[in-house]
Amino acid sequence: MKILIVNTTLHTGGASIAAGRLAKALQKAGHKVRLLTRRKGLLQCLQFVGERLEDLYYNGFDYPHVFSIDHGGYGTDITKLPDFGWADAVHLHWINQAMLSMDGLERLVCRCRETGKRLIWTLHDIWPATGICHLPQGCTSWEKGCGDCPKLKCNGLTRLLPLCGRSGNDLSRRIFQRKQHIYRQGHITFVACSRYLADMVRRSPLMHGQTVTDIANPIDTTFFSPCSTPDEKEALRSALSLPRGKTILLFVAYNVNDANKGFGIFSQAVQSLIFRQPQLCESICVVAVGRNTTAHRKDFACEMVPFEYVAVPATMRNIYRASDIFTMASVMENLPNTIVEAKACGLPVVATAVGGIRQMVREGTDGFLVPPADSQAFSEALEKAIQHPRRQDLATAARLDAEDTYDTAKVAQRYLTLYQGEA
Repeated sequence: MKILIVNTTLHTGGASIAAGRLAKALQKAGHKVRLLTRRKGLLQCLQFVGERLEDLYYNGFDYPHVFSIDHGGYGTDITKLPDFGWADAVHLHWINQAMLSMDGLERLVCRCRETGKRLIWTLHDIWPATGICHLPQGCTSWEKGCGDCPKLKCNGLTRLLPLCGRSGNDLSRRIFQRKQHIYRQGHITFVACSRYLADMVRRSPLMHGQTVTDIANPIDTTFFSPCSTPDEKEALRSALSLPRGKTILLFVAYNVNDANKGFGIFSQAVQSLIFRQPQLCESICVVAVGRNTTAHRKDFACEMVPFEYVAVPATMRNIYRASDIFTMASVMENLPNTIVEAKACGLPVVATAVGGIRQMVREGTDGFLVPPADSQAFSEALEKAIQHPRRQDLATAARLDAEDTYDTAKVAQRYLTLYQGEA
C-alpha cells in the first residue's frame, strides 16, 4: 500500500517524532511511505511570518497566544503535488503554521472523496476539533461552536473591524464554521493518541458524522530498551558524567521554563522530600533535560545535573537507561512521548494525573499518579517510588506495558486497518 504522511516539520516536536516512527514501521512491514513536510524556502518563510503578523495586527490575537492558536490562512495545496496522486491513503498529523491552509484542507477533503482515497488525521492536540486553539485551557466554548474567544483581543486594525475581537461572531466562530463546511464535504477518520483525547474531541460538533478512534503513538521498543546488566548502567553513568550509586530522578521537557511543564512544582516536591528525609540529600540526584535547565542548578538541595536540549536519540535513550525514576509534573498533557520512552527503558513513572497520562501510568503497578499543581502529593509519590521495596517490579511492569501498547509494529497494523477501510 502507498501512504502519504503529512506533517509540518520533519524533526521538530512530538508530532514529527510520531509520524517518523510510524513511517519506518510501515516501511518495515513492506508498505511504501512518503513523508511530506513544509517546504523550506523564501515563500514558505514569508507565509509563516505573514500569518503570525496577520494574527497579531489584523485578527486580534493576543501576543502571548500567537503560537497557541492558528487560523489556517496560509499553506500548500498538496493535491497539486505528485505525492498526492501517488498515494492510496493520506495521513495528516500536525499541519499548522503554514503547512495546510483552510483552502488547502478543503481541496484535500474534496479530492480524497472524488478519488476514493482514505483520509486519516492523527490529533496531537485539539485544534481539528476547535475553531482556532491548540489547547482549550479550561475554555469549553468549542463544544458549542466557539465564539467570544478569550485568546482574542480588540487590537490594532481589529478596532476598525466589528467582526474581529471579542464577540460571538469572532474569528474563532468563523473558522469553526469553516471547518464544519469542510468536514461535511467528505469523510475523515480522526485518530486521537489517547482515549482521553478521543473522548474529549467527540464533544465537538465538528466531529458529528466523522469517525473518531484512538491509537497510541508508536515507539521502537528495540531501540528504547533497558540496560541488560547493572554494570552497563554504571558504565553509562560514567560516560554521561552522572553520579554512581545514587537514585536518579529524571525530568524532561523541551523548555523547563514552560509553566505547563511544572518544573517549579517538581523542584518544590524534591525540596519537601529532602526536608522530611534529610538522609536522601546524599543518595538522590536530579537529572533535568531541556532548555534552561542549567539556570536551575541551585533550585535543589541535592545534586542536580542539567542537560540542555538533547537532539540525538541515542543520547536521550542513554539518559533514560542511566536513570531510575521518570517524573512529569505537567498541568496539561495528551499522550507524552517521553513517558512512553521512559517506560520502554524500564523506568517507573511519577506523574500528574492529567490528560492521557491517566491511561499511561498504572497506579502502584508501574508508577504513581498525583493531582496537578500539588507539590506535597508529588513529594509523597516520589518517596513511595524511591523507597518502594519492589522497585524492580515497577520497572519490569513499565517495560512490558510499553511493549504491549506502543510497539511500532502493533501500532502500524492498527493504522493499516484504517488505510484499508476495515475499521
